[in-house]
Amino acid sequence: MDHPSPGLVQSLLIKAQRRLLDGLGERVGTPVLYLKAAWADPVLYGGRGERAGGDVDVLVRPRAFVAYARALEERGFRRYVVPWMRATFRWSYKAWTFEGRPRWVTVDLHRGIAEPPWFDLPADDCVDRAVAYDSVDGPILSLCPEDQVLYAAAHYGNHRYSIDQKHLDDIERLLRVRPIDWAVVVDRARPLGLEVPLYLLLESLRARGAEVPAPAETPALRWRMAYARRWVSTGPALERRFPMTRFSDNALRMPLLSGRTTALPRFIAGYLSMRALDVAAELARRVAPGISP
Repeated sequence: MDHPSPGLVQSLLIKAQRRLLDGLGERVGTPVLYLKAAWADPVLYGGRGERAGGDVDVLVRPRAFVAYARALEERGFRRYVVPWMRATFRWSYKAWTFEGRPRWVTVDLHRGIAEPPWFDLPADDCVDRAVAYDSVDGPILSLCPEDQVLYAAAHYGNHRYSIDQKHLDDIERLLRVRPIDWAVVVDRARPLGLEVPLYLLLESLRARGAEVPAPAETPALRWRMAYARRWVSTGPALERRFPMTRFSDNALRMPLLSGRTTALPRFIAGYLSMRALDVAAELARRVAPGISP
């Protein structure tokens, strides 16, 4: 007797879990958008578990984020917090991770999908533009096609190109079934700090044979792209050329990848203030253990 694959088992669990997550969204007043594997597997891969993920990524409206987090906790999910980083998790991270009961898949609850100050992709705007995609499991609410491309660009940039190719595979499949307004994508990328990450993503898609544009580069952008290509490979995998070094990435690579003139000083100020708050929050937690993390 054949046993179902782990990916298919996870796909079926997530299908059941979506009913719970959608219900919590109705309760606290926010749409629930499914991201990455939670969207791609039923929409682009036929719901057979071929596109497995480690968790269920969902995006909610930022104003409903805390209420949704509490609703998850009331249903038995437990928020994951790293000691000595309590303030960073609470105020700075774009997502909180919730470990569920044995039959539920871990939930990554997002209030944002880009990493400020390097990049931006306003969550409320993404929710307003959300699309319900047809799938084997029924309609799945997720980012509109143009925002899917920008999110993929931001995702690789967020992780300094150290992640696998699954998200790139998703976009390649999306292009086969959905038209993309590339002028809208390029126009949105510029003010969000996503121009270079987007162009790197497009290069990788072209290397895979996808018909995507090659937008014009200004002299300044051409120089930034040349620097980015020194440490990011685009043909056809979108990945780093050498291991991540945190200091060099934050001091040199990310400012040029983003192109935002204020990104580096804002990053330094935010990092120092969050670390000070982390220490204060951890000490307070140890003095008074009943304080919420």
